[in-house]
Amino acid sequence: MKLNNLKISTKFTIAVSLILLIFCIVFSTILYILLKNRAIEDANEKTMIIMVQIAAVGDYIKNTLRPKMFEILPDMINKDEFVIEAMSATHVTQGVMKRFNKELKDYSYKRVSDNPLNPKNKTDSFHSEMISYFRKNRDLQSWNGIIKIAGKEYLIRINGITAERGCLKCHGNPSIAPRGLIKKYGTESGFNWKEGDIIGVESVTIPLAVTLSQIRGIAIATFIFGSIALFFLFISLQGAFWSLVSKPLHKLTTIFEGIVKGTEPLNQDLPIKSKDEIGELTASFNQMARHLYNAQEGLKKNSETLRSTFEGISDPLALVNPDCSLEITNDAYREWINKGINAVFTPKCHEDINMDILCPACFLERVKREKTALSEYWEGETGQFYYVHLYPIFDGDGNVVKAVHYVKDITEKKRMDEQMRRAEKLAAIGQLSAGIAHEINNPLGGIRLCFNNLITIEMDGETKERHIDVINSGLGRIQDIIRQLLEFSKTSSLSISSVSLNELIENVLKLTDYLISRKNIRVIKNLSSDIPEIMIDPNKMEQVFLNIILNAIQAMDNRPGDLTINTLIENGFCEVSFTDTGAGISDNVLQNIFDPFFTTKAVGEGTGLGLSVSKSIVEQHNGRITVETSEKGTTFTVKLPVT
Repeated sequence: MKLNNLKISTKFTIAVSLILLIFCIVFSTILYILLKNRAIEDANEKTMIIMVQIAAVGDYIKNTLRPKMFEILPDMINKDEFVIEAMSATHVTQGVMKRFNKELKDYSYKRVSDNPLNPKNKTDSFHSEMISYFRKNRDLQSWNGIIKIAGKEYLIRINGITAERGCLKCHGNPSIAPRGLIKKYGTESGFNWKEGDIIGVESVTIPLAVTLSQIRGIAIATFIFGSIALFFLFISLQGAFWSLVSKPLHKLTTIFEGIVKGTEPLNQDLPIKSKDEIGELTASFNQMARHLYNAQEGLKKNSETLRSTFEGISDPLALVNPDCSLEITNDAYREWINKGINAVFTPKCHEDINMDILCPACFLERVKREKTALSEYWEGETGQFYYVHLYPIFDGDGNVVKAVHYVKDITEKKRMDEQMRRAEKLAAIGQLSAGIAHEINNPLGGIRLCFNNLITIEMDGETKERHIDVINSGLGRIQDIIRQLLEFSKTSSLSISSVSLNELIENVLKLTDYLISRKNIRVIKNLSSDIPEIMIDPNKMEQVFLNIILNAIQAMDNRPGDLTINTLIENGFCEVSFTDTGAGISDNVLQNIFDPFFTTKAVGEGTGLGLSVSKSIVEQHNGRITVETSEKGTTFTVKLPVT
């Protein structure tokens, strides 16, 4: 279990336990170290005292007892006796320490040399190393430290023994040494010393195992006693913590859980029993509870208002998840689902996502892929028309997590728009009637004359054939004019095909040719050869161009002028501009020219729908129509996407 998942009381218990345990360990360790250092200091002092006593005994023998013996027994050198018990410092000091050890057996004294008279005083390896140490460090006279012998620790103090002048009587030249000494030890070792030589060492050893064991026992006992004392202290702290902290927090937690589960009311005030941090926390809780209650009530009211507004929208509206499931729907949306209208998400949208453009699931996939709002005109299977919108909702990483689906039934609007276009077409045909009559009357006159000649005049076969060709040509011209007029005036749904804009403009100019020539208007055509064929409805786009040209003719008000038509391609759009040399459009008229039924023409000369219908047609093709005007004339520009 992770520490972050534990309760605060458990965390407090663990923390205090660790602190107390560490305190006991540190305290016991420090106590052990202090006692150990003190024991070593005491042992050092004792070894120093023993060394001082031994040195005093040795000095007494060398400086007092031995000279006195030589004085009392002046001929001892010539005799065979040698009083070792009174004259040998080594023998005397070792004898003294043996008696000393009877009372204090833990102390061990050695006086050894690597060249002794008595083989019993021969040094071991450790003392040999110490003799070498003193010989290398002649300025040092003593060394002390802790060594291990057979796995046990001992404190040892070692002093170097330096040959003095008085020592050379017995350890110098063997020839002058007492005969009793030579008789006792021989001349193989212990001689030929020189004054100042390091001839050996003396050491005092004290065992530390018992003392350190006692110190460890004290440290362990201190640790155990301290742990027990701290445990009872911990129990007391834990009880105080439970009473002062955990219990009030547990009460607050219980109320929080009850509020979350709905068993406790949110608008309640807990009694504040103290002015400490718990009391402040309780006061903050009461303040937060009141704030949350007020916010909750406000959210309920807002939710009810939003729900009423949401349900009151007559058009289908829904919140859609990325898997096409519906999260929220209004009454209109649910009604469309029951009717099985393909413009909304239905259960079959979950079964298969195909490439059908009318499938809402495919539409949602586009929104998720392109991460932008999309709107489309859809045509239903029963001739209904819909305007469908999908607005994406993003998370913090920019991923689409939901989408707002809004559908508008525009069937009636479509029909009204079509009626408006129809009315505008008829109005345009009315304006073109004189030109159409002229275009039909000219070939009719030629046909009538040819018929009269064929009936009244005798002519050869070749002449008769020419008259018949003229009649056929005239009838063909009349047929083309009527067909073009019927094509223009007929009602049709949006029919997209690949069309050349330049050819479309030429066709419109044929319809207005008579009117343009009668008004003495010069047409200037700058039609780019780089314009590709684009996907548009030619019939509806002819209506747009015709409306703009008729407005340009009227703007020049029976005065000779120029109508300039330019086509070009720029930034992925085909642009067609129509520029007249009229007086321009005033500001108060300019802001309303695309409004339905707004017109500056006399009664009976226009419907006021021309530019409104034209704007609707261009936007239906995902294009734009703009206008620029001045006193020198007006330019209308139609921009249509290449793709």
